[in-house]
Amino acid sequence: MTTVLLLREPSEVRDLTWLLEEEGAQVLHWPLLSVSLLVVPSTQALGEQLGRFSWVIPESPTAVRVLAELVRATGARSPAQRAAFLAPSLDTVRALGRHGWEARHVLPERAEGRLETLSSLLHEDDEVLWVGGPREAQWREVLSQVPGRTTLVRLYDEIEAAAPPELPGGTVVVVHSPSAAEALAASTEADWRARHRVVASGPTTSSALQELGVTIAAVATRPTTEGLFEAAREALEGQP
Repeated sequence: MTTVLLLREPSEVRDLTWLLEEEGAQVLHWPLLSVSLLVVPSTQALGEQLGRFSWVIPESPTAVRVLAELVRATGARSPAQRAAFLAPSLDTVRALGRHGWEARHVLPERAEGRLETLSSLLHEDDEVLWVGGPREAQWREVLSQVPGRTTLVRLYDEIEAAAPPELPGGTVVVVHSPSAAEALAASTEADWRARHRVVASGPTTSSALQELGVTIAAVATRPTTEGLFEAAREALEGQP
């Protein structure tokens, strides 16, 4: 049986896991970037405050999951339902949907496109909340250049996972982000990576992998569940 390794928590890639298993693959999960929650005073009231912001931008599906857990823990489900979300990816859109939220707009993947879209969408009197983790500095730079008043709340840090699992040669390894590419290179030896077929979630992740000297078997045309599935299938079909 063909093996596919996803570098995400199972709960974050349910749809992709299901599609791959339907294809007959054995799917394993090795979340290279797990999270360490940050306890700061502002997070206690965050759930109740969500509805007062013009827009809420979760950094990633992980940010959505952490935010949803915070809302549940503080019992602020009703105020949080009023939040208007901007999603930076279709995966984040799906994550919002799993927690009963809806994205009003999907932002482009690249920073330049995000800046242009946010500049046209936001107004000077808008209150914008960003929630996320280690990419706070990049988002702060973008949001400082657009209209509106922005509050940034860092909810978590990402920590590298333990040693890689034992895998048969030729396993398809799906890399979902540039940060996951960096973690993969830091967590594995070159010969380990050479034994497997690496799939990149898009051009940005592909560039990161290439800079790290990782050979790529396939690149998703779009960083979506369907795009990753097709790229993984392409890598599987390309096996000798």
